[in-house]
Amino acid sequence: MKQVKLSLAVILFLALVIPSQAQIDTIVRAFVDQAARQSQQPRQPQQQPRRQQQPRQQSNVQHQPKKLFDGTWLATQSKTNPDSQQTINRSFTLIIKDGKATKTLDAVNVSSPEKPFYTSIYELQRRWTYNSIGYTEQGTSITIQWSPGQLSDWAPKTVPDAVVQGFGSPMAETAVYKVNGDQLTRINDPNGLIYQRAK
Repeated sequence: MKQVKLSLAVILFLALVIPSQAQIDTIVRAFVDQAARQSQQPRQPQQQPRRQQQPRQQSNVQHQPKKLFDGTWLATQSKTNPDSQQTINRSFTLIIKDGKATKTLDAVNVSSPEKPFYTSIYELQRRWTYNSIGYTEQGTSITIQWSPGQLSDWAPKTVPDAVVQGFGSPMAETAVYKVNGDQLTRINDPNGLIYQRAK
């Protein structure tokens, strides 16, 4: 009798544990239905890439912002030195384009009749050129690291090169500018040099 009860318990257990063919069919059908539902769902995720593309389009606009600094900028400055009895008139031309800059300084020194520059020359014109060796934009500010100025021309030519060079040459420097509309102000210059955008 014990053996019959034990056999009955084993058969019941196996009936519960081992799935019937109908149960297997049900499980397979459930997997097939789930796969069919998932294959129909890609239509919804297609909307997500569109949402992701919108920020990319906006970022393309951000990569091509209005170039605040690009253009030609002009400034002038005049100084009189009572000790040496001379006036220095300086004109600056700053050209900024695509993350690079060049600067030209035209300087005209005028001396008093008692102190000529060279023999009987009372006016000396010099042109210096600079190139950017470092360039950083940050909002409405720009920092440019300039190379030393290179003497590219002078007049009158009767003044020897050695005499012209004797007046000194501009050194390398770092300049910080801030733009406001059509004005570009050098903010780390004690003279507060202000450039105007050329029209």
